[in-house]
Amino acid sequence: MRYCMKQMVMSFRRSLSARFVFLMVVCAGVFLVGSALFLMYQQSLVRSFEAAQQKLEQKEMLTRQLDRAFTQAFFDVRGYFAFGRPVFKESVFQQQETIDQLLKEMEPLASLPEDERFLRDARDFFIRYFEQLVPKAVEAFERGDRRDVALIAENGGTAAVQSFQKRVARYHDALIDQMKQEYVRFKQKQQYSQAAFIALIAILLVLLQRLLRLAARQIGRPLQQFAVAAEQFAKQGEGAEWPAFDEREDEIGKLSKAFKMMMESIHEKEGHLLAQNEELLAQQEELEAQQSELEQALAMAERREQELARRNALIKGMAQSLDKKEVLTSIIDHLCAIMKAERGIIVAMDGEQTYASFGLSAMSVQRFLQQLYNGLEHRLLETKRAFAVRRELPMFERGYHDRPLHSHDLFVPVLSPDDDIEAIIVLSRFGAAFTDEEAAEAEQLGKHISISLQKLTLYEEAEKDRRLTEEIFNHLHEGIQLVDLQGTNRLMNGRMKEWFGAADDGWDGMPYAKWKQQLCALAVDERTLGDFFDQAVFGSADQLSVMMYELKEKRVVMEVYAAPLYRGEAKFGTIFVHRDVTKQAEVDRMKSELVSTVSHELRTPLAGILGLAELLLNKPLAPERQRKYVNAIYQEAERLTALINDFLDVQRMEAGRQTYRWEPVDLVPIIEKIIDAEKMGTDIHTFSVLVETKRTMIRGDSERLRQLFANLVHNAVKYSPDGGAIEVRVYEQKGCLCVDVRDEGLGIPAEALPHIFEKFFRVDNSDRRRIGGTGLGLTIVKEIAKAHGGEVTVVSEEKKGSTFTVQFPLAPVPQEVN
Repeated sequence: MRYCMKQMVMSFRRSLSARFVFLMVVCAGVFLVGSALFLMYQQSLVRSFEAAQQKLEQKEMLTRQLDRAFTQAFFDVRGYFAFGRPVFKESVFQQQETIDQLLKEMEPLASLPEDERFLRDARDFFIRYFEQLVPKAVEAFERGDRRDVALIAENGGTAAVQSFQKRVARYHDALIDQMKQEYVRFKQKQQYSQAAFIALIAILLVLLQRLLRLAARQIGRPLQQFAVAAEQFAKQGEGAEWPAFDEREDEIGKLSKAFKMMMESIHEKEGHLLAQNEELLAQQEELEAQQSELEQALAMAERREQELARRNALIKGMAQSLDKKEVLTSIIDHLCAIMKAERGIIVAMDGEQTYASFGLSAMSVQRFLQQLYNGLEHRLLETKRAFAVRRELPMFERGYHDRPLHSHDLFVPVLSPDDDIEAIIVLSRFGAAFTDEEAAEAEQLGKHISISLQKLTLYEEAEKDRRLTEEIFNHLHEGIQLVDLQGTNRLMNGRMKEWFGAADDGWDGMPYAKWKQQLCALAVDERTLGDFFDQAVFGSADQLSVMMYELKEKRVVMEVYAAPLYRGEAKFGTIFVHRDVTKQAEVDRMKSELVSTVSHELRTPLAGILGLAELLLNKPLAPERQRKYVNAIYQEAERLTALINDFLDVQRMEAGRQTYRWEPVDLVPIIEKIIDAEKMGTDIHTFSVLVETKRTMIRGDSERLRQLFANLVHNAVKYSPDGGAIEVRVYEQKGCLCVDVRDEGLGIPAEALPHIFEKFFRVDNSDRRRIGGTGLGLTIVKEIAKAHGGEVTVVSEEKKGSTFTVQFPLAPVPQEVN
């Protein structure tokens, strides 16, 4: 190593060219290293900007989801208070869980004081609203105290909701502003880095200039001294003083030694020396000429370097974005710099006339677009070749100049591979005209621009196809999930995410064990569903496999089938399709209930009729006994007829074929007659009718209304096997006539309340199974109430009794005629 270094130092001392080559290599290395550092810094800027934007976008997305969840909760609470439907109440608590989960997801993203304040405000409002306001309001509503509900809303509930909605809107706007500021900072840093790169180029140019000056000192000055010494020698002869360069080991030192040897032999060969002197002068002139040529080549290299830098900036600007407007703006800005144009415009021939301009007013741009097919641009569309024109500027383009001015315009087409014009470029400058070489250069640049525009077009078409496929995929009624060979989740449509509460992008790339655990946790039979997933993903079955499972909280029955996916002969994944078959399962259940009910309820009276008829046919009986058996047969036949009528009534009502006789009906007499009839069948119940309004008339069918209240009162008696009070209350509320039928019987379990009005539904416990019935009575009540423009609701507590409330629109009060 030491020997190599010694040889290198000796080479530098002995050769001027080696020194200059080394210095040029150092300059080139500095340029390459600086360029590499510039590119690495640019990439680092882009990565940091993308990371910051991604975090802000995630905050903004979670804020929007939080806003939607709170808004849904507000509407569900109001819906529950307006209509009293339990499904709204359940939705409120589902939204509570969703909001709680969203707040937890936002906590790791809270990196600013504003984020922490917003999370703190959101959490405080969440606790206040869902743990204080909503429970109190729901409790007041469920005990019928609507005034208390209104007081809760007036005492800060509504104001708190509105204040929080404004707070969410302000925070969302702040996130949008942060995203914009982050983008502005990113652009500024890019500009600073570009300025630094330009400064690096300037420094290199200064170094090159210093190299030239060094070359002048190392070569030109010694040669000049040689010339002076030679001139003195020519005049003085031996008295001339020769410069001392003997200590130098390079070409100058060797030249000095050679000249000294020549001086020693000058007297012997004076003529030869004069000839050599002339030759030396000629060489000096040649060196000076070479130096001049080198300076010209260096200046040309500098111009070429600047042109390449601008070209690189043009290509880089086209590659940095996929937004057509941004790309066109970058193209026209860099193209004006390359062609030294003061103004320019580029218009994409994409049907929308997307454009970008440099140095042009909005009015000038609109005038150009309106005359796109009527002016010189039409010539460009026909010839598809670049051309330049010189024109006198009109008054509105002269500005404050009062003398005639001329502009040189260059029209350049951007041609596709099919020779179609993809864009039109017009460049203008007020100095020298565009040369043919510049026009050819612009056409050449147009080819690069065409490639960039084609890439943009392909990207836009691919993005449009992707969005269309995604829309179709997300609008399917089935939930679809695609996993790879390792079970990693690769694709999940919107319906699947909606059913299983998956975030928009939280499940993308989720490992098999994690998503399997989350899905199975929702099912009633977790183990069976997990075994199904294991067999479908890692098993050897190559055919379709199907299973059904039930979700815990939603009481939804799902059917999932799995099929392997092949690309050629190689399996690359598995697709799962989840279908909501709750309605199908409910139909199957209703069929089973129908068969069970019919077989039980119809068999009992038929068995009695057959048994009594057999006794009458085969045994001689006394007339009183015969009359008693015939009366029993008649009662069983009436019971059988009533059961069949219930089936037929439900069928007609659901099919819309039930007929009604509409007339003014007073409900109180109907209810009193039903109470009188029920009193005759029991001695362990007490009955009362409370009429709290004078307006007891509605428009309806009296026979069907009798059937409705008969079912309600009879159920109250039937499901109070230990006796108790049966109370019927008639009152007016919010423009409706309401009738409450309250008992002190068995009550209804909370989980059975949403299904109490379904056909054939019976509460599944021993106390109620001992009480007969078809499960059609409340269905008939609901259909009759619906046909009369009303509705029926129930409030019940197990082992404490139930209250059924029927609401009807009041009949208009007839006006008295004077």
